[in-house]
Amino acid sequence: MNNLLLSLICFVLAFAKAETAQAQQDFKGVATYQSKMIFKEKEKDGDSEEKAKANSKMSPEMQAAMKKALESAGQAEFTLSFTKDESLYEKVEELAKPKPSSGITIQITGGGGTYGTTYKNLKEGVFKREDQIMTKEFLITDELEEFNWEVTGETKQIGNYMAIKAVLKPKPKTEEELAEEKKKEEEAKKKEENGENDGLFSMIEVEAKETTAWFTPQIPVSNGPGKYHGLPGLILELNEGNTVILCSKIELNPEKFELKEPKSGKKIGLEEFRELRDKKQKELMERFKSKKGGGVFFGG
Repeated sequence: MNNLLLSLICFVLAFAKAETAQAQQDFKGVATYQSKMIFKEKEKDGDSEEKAKANSKMSPEMQAAMKKALESAGQAEFTLSFTKDESLYEKVEELAKPKPSSGITIQITGGGGTYGTTYKNLKEGVFKREDQIMTKEFLITDELEEFNWEVTGETKQIGNYMAIKAVLKPKPKTEEELAEEKKKEEEAKKKEENGENDGLFSMIEVEAKETTAWFTPQIPVSNGPGKYHGLPGLILELNEGNTVILCSKIELNPEKFELKEPKSGKKIGLEEFRELRDKKQKELMERFKSKKGGGVFFGG
């Protein structure tokens, strides 16, 4: 208990000192992050594995492509350009890789909340994020989400910075959300009992994981990757479900600095976007089920 209290006192003092020192200048910076999605493949006994192979809608070539995609899932590089009140989080564009002349190629990426180009204005409490639904571009514009963080006092070193752990306390789920979860669990269980193997989630273990962040009061900006913010210091590491995002470089007060709001795409509210996305995904899955062949679809 004494160690926890001491850690919290040190963190408050460090934050206050950094806040005072940086308040006298036009504070800005660029943080670089590396992302990765980590999946654990399901373990199956001999009988269930043979049953799954017999009932699988995926060809051996598709299954091999899926396994390869899991190994590099979600790998990307991002930059977060930030000031005291604003930030722009965007993916670093890579050179186009040559496409194979034959075979199946699958790429797995994360959702827009942590992978989409996101502008945040902390002072005004708003954000803008670029996202897509079936190649159609949208510009989600809405109020910043509030996060209920609980600072644990646990610390570790990340690069040159002392980081403190915080855990995101989940919001209570509505009866509709609980009912939908139960329905999906029953459907997944039924498929597994029948040995059906028609998608990614039949191949991997899906575990409910808490969202944790490691932030440093040495950089006094209440910001972080994607949609995340609300801690008294820059988030250096974020663990969200199967996704891990780690800061690999920080440049403070660079000579060249640019932070522009995203403008491309049809303007839409967050809730409206989610409803439209869910509707299109259901339509897509219905068309998929009506076909004899297999396929895999991922949406942000």
